[in-house]
Amino acid sequence: MSEVTPNELTRAYGLTGVVYFPHYSTSALEFHTKNFLSSTGVPHDEIFTSRADVNDPEPDPIELGPLLELDDQKCPEERRDWLALGYLRTALIALDPRSGMVHAYPEGELESHPLHRDVESFAFCMIEFKKLRDAKSADADVALLVQDFRESVTAHDSTPFRYEDSEWNLVLDEIRDGIW
Repeated sequence: MSEVTPNELTRAYGLTGVVYFPHYSTSALEFHTKNFLSSTGVPHDEIFTSRADVNDPEPDPIELGPLLELDDQKCPEERRDWLALGYLRTALIALDPRSGMVHAYPEGELESHPLHRDVESFAFCMIEFKKLRDAKSADADVALLVQDFRESVTAHDSTPFRYEDSEWNLVLDEIRDGIW
């Protein structure tokens, strides 16, 4: 398994396509996650929109509990302090600060499911997905691109494809069906 570096993320998404999170010393985030978010960051583009937009004059709460309450949704007490990383297509992506696991809350659902074992795996998957998107525009074999993406990501972390209705499985189905 390779470790995702800031240079890899910047090479894939450009200087304006990476968002860094503040390194709060009092945060409940475990060290590796806290360090990764503040030094490597997460991508920000039309596929994944980060919630840490410093240019937003009225930013929404970054914690899951207060964010869900804006839409009159209930949040389990044990998840109130989860970090809302952003939106992957139609799912809210949240981070469990204690385990470091990344979860997806699909649109209209009250429960989440694990999407990545950690934020580094999420970034790795996003880099690989960017490669797939870039190669797809070059009229490559879509089935082969999807297979290569799945194999590369699974070698790093099998969590993204564990659930039949996971965001990544749905995206790959749409690519195979020519929706993308």
